[in-house]
Amino acid sequence: MKRSILAAAAASLGALAVASPALSTNGGANGRILHNQQVSGPQPSCGDTITVSTKLVTDLVNCPNNGIVIGADDITLDLNGHVIDGDDAGFSDCSEVCDIGIVDFDHRGVVIKGGKVGEFTFGALIVGASDSHITRLALKENLFSGLLVAESTRSEFDGLSVSGNGLTTDQAGIDVFDSHDLTLAGNDVFANGDIGFFVSGLDDSRFEENSVADNPETGILLDHGNGNTFSRNRFSNNGDGIVVSGDANTVVGNRLSGSLECPGECGFGISLEGGTGNLIEQNTVLGFHQGGIRAAAFEEFGGPPTTGNTISRNLIRRQAVDGLLIEATAADTLVERNVAIGAGDDGIDIDNAATTLGGNVACGNDDLGIEAVSGVTDGGGNHAAANGNPAQCTNVAC
Repeated sequence: MKRSILAAAAASLGALAVASPALSTNGGANGRILHNQQVSGPQPSCGDTITVSTKLVTDLVNCPNNGIVIGADDITLDLNGHVIDGDDAGFSDCSEVCDIGIVDFDHRGVVIKGGKVGEFTFGALIVGASDSHITRLALKENLFSGLLVAESTRSEFDGLSVSGNGLTTDQAGIDVFDSHDLTLAGNDVFANGDIGFFVSGLDDSRFEENSVADNPETGILLDHGNGNTFSRNRFSNNGDGIVVSGDANTVVGNRLSGSLECPGECGFGISLEGGTGNLIEQNTVLGFHQGGIRAAAFEEFGGPPTTGNTISRNLIRRQAVDGLLIEATAADTLVERNVAIGAGDDGIDIDNAATTLGGNVACGNDDLGIEAVSGVTDGGGNHAAANGNPAQCTNVAC
């Protein structure tokens, strides 16, 4: 499902990008271009392009096509607590960008803030942006994603409430493609069609203090991204918490709680699914259907190898199966100073001999505290007690 989401979203983005030059000339379908307006001056109508800073004084309701199109650098669109509302009907037979609440192609220094956008195909479409700030928007009940960001850099997205998007199309709350140096902080992303944040090709960016809940597939899915940091986010009742693929990413200080009733293949708190030099550290992972933390590779599906990663100082409690799992496809993993308690099977399960274990604690798990294959490197200081299997550990001293 994850790959099909990417293909669908990329196809949508490609269709929109082909039409983007038209935005600078006609203000969107059937729209005007408003120049030289003051904040309290002439107000835009549905489909208009604005080229100076604008503050709404009324709602835009039942827009038949686009809401507002950004047409210049260094301007502010202040919704001023108002609504930009689509007609919830989609739009067919158009030759340019259609049925988007707020559109910004290729502008710098834009601020968009302070209102609600809903019932469009996409709530907001931000492509080619730099040094921009999208803040305090409610992006709700759009046919596909609430927000789609692509080919953008040095921009911040914060204080967003993103919910109820993609419910009939199995789409994410927020999509991010082929961007770098973004900050996504303090957002509430919940109850969308399948994924909270779907992210592909993102580098050197930060996800901080977001609340991600009730998304049926994954809270945050990073598909091929490097040098990103996920810190102090809170996850609850998503299918998976965080899925990461790429190099030199850091997942630190997050709190993740899951549902033991997750159907299908989902059900991991943190799943590292490809890459090298990643760090998973100081997270609290509670109650997932499959396991708390997993490292694995999926090269047979075109994914990268998983090698040379560190999983350290995490607290992992009450997983339905294993607390911490290193699959046979993940090599050269350092597993140190983790605490695994109350798993339905093993506290720590190591299936690849090219793994080093040191200073881990595993207690009160239904089977072994630490089940490791022969040949693993025992870094010392591992401890297991009160586990269901009296052996407590295999192939490491505990």
